[in-house]
Amino acid sequence: MSGIFQKQMHVRNVFRTPPDYTALAIKYPEFRKVCRLELNGKVYIDYKNEMALRALTQTLLLEYFQLKVEFAPGSLVPTLPLRLNYILWLEDLLNSHNEDKIKGIDIGCGSSCIYSLLAAKKNKWSMLALESNSINLDYAHGNIERNNLQKFVTLFAQQQTEQIFQEYFENNNGNEVFDFCLCNPPFYDTLASASKTRNPQKRPPPHNCPTGFAEELFCEGGEVKFVEKIITESLVYAKEIRIFTTMLGHKSSLSKVLDILKENKIQKFCSTEFHQGNTTRWAIAWSFCLEFS
Repeated sequence: MSGIFQKQMHVRNVFRTPPDYTALAIKYPEFRKVCRLELNGKVYIDYKNEMALRALTQTLLLEYFQLKVEFAPGSLVPTLPLRLNYILWLEDLLNSHNEDKIKGIDIGCGSSCIYSLLAAKKNKWSMLALESNSINLDYAHGNIERNNLQKFVTLFAQQQTEQIFQEYFENNNGNEVFDFCLCNPPFYDTLASASKTRNPQKRPPPHNCPTGFAEELFCEGGEVKFVEKIITESLVYAKEIRIFTTMLGHKSSLSKVLDILKENKIQKFCSTEFHQGNTTRWAIAWSFCLEFS
């Protein structure tokens, strides 16, 4: 990781100090199997190798958070520094409002259930993890039980993929209120665009190999259309969720989503950037009851 990007990573992110891959390879035999020892004595990771990416993420989760995680074959392998940046930003938003017992919604938790596991393990937040893919649900359930986090993480199997919150709230009557929701939406509008580099003249090719089921990578209209659905439903569930948030994979999507918020007369919002390695992501938060500092 270059120094300029390293400095821009969230100040509380433990990965501002790069992991010692050599020490990790010595400590964890499964990680050692996917490493290559260079002539200079340093351990090399092939980020284009999906098995290496999985082993790396599993090792980092175990070493830094004592989380044992399995990924469904072919499912999305999350980049841990990025996921942690998102959780840390949520901490900042919630601390500014003096929250105590925190409840959140993880939209599309994936097979790893990474956001909910991190939120529960690190902060003891109560998480509702939404997921529609049956394979992802099986693995997410296993990851929750494997780490004894059933007390903090609840899975909800979505049948209606065109809805975000509606199915859950219609099936769970009561006055349940969540402090936030988070989302890592499908970034692309077609599967082919997922493997292309945006602005290849200005940007280097992707550092990591692409991973993920089709529905985790793309949807009709891409991330802007997906986030628009969240915004539309947020108008209905403004009292049930205090802060709505989502990540964005394209800088060009930021202004489009901000325009959609303004078109819906949503005036309380803020945005941020997540930096990790050569990758930048963007995030937006909006609320109907809270002001952002």
